[in-house]
Amino acid sequence: MKSNSSATKDTSLSKVKLESSRGRSRQYEQRLIAMGKKLDLCYNELKELTYAHLLHDGIKESSWLKNQTFDLHNWAANYSFIYLLFRILDKIEPRNILEFGLGQTTKLTTQYIVYKSPEAYLNVCEHSLDWIKIYQPELPKHEHIRINHLELEYFEYRRKKNDKYAGLLELLGDQKFDLIIVDGPVGGGKNLPRSNVVDLICHENLSEDFVIIFDDAGRAGEKNTIRRTQAALRKKAIAFQTFERFGIKRQAYIVSKSRAFVDFL
Repeated sequence: MKSNSSATKDTSLSKVKLESSRGRSRQYEQRLIAMGKKLDLCYNELKELTYAHLLHDGIKESSWLKNQTFDLHNWAANYSFIYLLFRILDKIEPRNILEFGLGQTTKLTTQYIVYKSPEAYLNVCEHSLDWIKIYQPELPKHEHIRINHLELEYFEYRRKKNDKYAGLLELLGDQKFDLIIVDGPVGGGKNLPRSNVVDLICHENLSEDFVIIFDDAGRAGEKNTIRRTQAALRKKAIAFQTFERFGIKRQAYIVSKSRAFVDFL
């Protein structure tokens, strides 16, 4: 029989071995998590390249997309966003478009108005005057295109400062939109960004047939806004479907039942 001293030593040695084993397990787990993140990134980049090829193939024969040069990097729209937006404009031909945030998507929407559907209307909302001054000269002009400079108003949500466009409902009045592109104001680091879209639904500015596109849908703040949007639609008893697309960034689409086929474009 082992002495008490030997038993104590064996117990201590077993504890050391157990802690060492747990430490190695944690290291392996951390390595697997890091490897998983790298694989996810590689997969997203592969998806992005796929959408890039789809876009290039899709627009090369387009009769209305005259300027086919896009700068899709950094904070700008990515290929998965631009590709499906092009398909929506080309196939659905929306009549009244509202765009939050002036940028690469506006290259598409303005050309759509000028060269494909001059009877349609486009309202673009942007808070930065400097950005408007830099970017607007590059865009085609049409009497149905309005670039609106709107200041920001601030509110608190869950102890965090958020912002949205001020005076939007007054600007738009009773207009009803069949395509809403939600990519502004700047959403990073906020927990309820770009929430004007919720106000529009409550104010009944949504057409019966509609598509709402949310960029940066992978971020926590945008997810909150998307949930608020869905709740507002349910409160109005408006039937809808939701789906996503992604490359290096993620987009969420909320569409009326009549526009469910957009998921297959």
